[in-house]
Amino acid sequence: MSTFLAEFEDIIHDFTQQIMELNEDDFNMKLGPNKWSKKEILGHLVDSAFVNYGRFIRAQFEENPKIYYDQVAYCSSADYQHAETVKLCNLWRSVNEQLLFLFQHIIANKLTQRTCNDHSLEFLMLDYVMHLKHHRNQILPE
Repeated sequence: MSTFLAEFEDIIHDFTQQIMELNEDDFNMKLGPNKWSKKEILGHLVDSAFVNYGRFIRAQFEENPKIYYDQVAYCSSADYQHAETVKLCNLWRSVNEQLLFLFQHIIANKLTQRTCNDHSLEFLMLDYVMHLKHHRNQILPE
């Protein structure tokens, strides 16, 4: 898991810098009325981080909590399209740095087999970073 944690830490550092280098018009552009802009995708990643933080906290002391959310409603309600890019990026970085700290705690305390939504915390940690990488690839230019 140490390689996984190092990869997550690298993503947090690199992605934050890469976002700040993006052209603001490109970052805000929506390809259709029902499509998210790159900024809204980043907002979705903020929502995902907050929801997952709750999962990882509660699963440490509750038996298999069920925690779901409506990602479209969250993104729309937060109005990420009109958020300040720097503040949104800093929020994403901060919550992910805290998640990294929490992942380290869970691993060190041998809590990776605890469950949430019928999945082990180990699975959810790996899945969280895979989800992050998927959306990072949507945001960053090739």
